[in-house]
Amino acid sequence: MTWSVSVYRRSGDAEVHEYTSHRLTSPALVREHVDLARERPWVSRIALTEHVREVTRRVIAESDLPVGGLPTTAPPAPARGVVVARFYEIGGSLPVCPLSLDDVRERLRELHRGPAYAAGVSEAGHAGLRLREVTIVDFAREASDDILSTLCDA
Repeated sequence: MTWSVSVYRRSGDAEVHEYTSHRLTSPALVREHVDLARERPWVSRIALTEHVREVTRRVIAESDLPVGGLPTTAPPAPARGVVVARFYEIGGSLPVCPLSLDDVRERLRELHRGPAYAAGVSEAGHAGLRLREVTIVDFAREASDDILSTLCDA
C-alpha cells in the first residue's frame, strides 16, 4: 500500500490544485508531507489518497488465450479499480518473466517443437509448466486525516 498527499489553495472563489506528492511508501513520510502542508498558510485543503495494487495470477490453458490476430481487450476492472497491466507467465520454464500475448504464443510454439511435445505431451503440458494470466489492478480511495494516527511505521 502507498499513499499520496494532494495540496489545494484558494484563488478568489475557486479552489486550485497546487500539487500531489509522488507515491509515499512509509507512514512517516505521509505524516511529514501532511505536517509540512499544514505549516503553509496558503493551503486550503489537504487530501490523502490510499493506493492499493492487486496482482491476480490465474492458471489458464493454452486454449484460453485470446484468439490470434485479434486485438486483446482488457479484462473488466472491478469497482473503483483500473486495470494497469495484463500479461502472461509460463511457470516452470526459465526465465519466468512477464510475456506479452505474442511473446507467450512464440514461447509455446518453441516448447511444442521440443522433444516432450513430440512424445505426445499436449497443450503446454510439459512437466511442471503452468501458463498464467497476470492482471494488475490499481485502486485509489480518498482517506481521512484520521488514518494518519492508525498507520504504523514498519
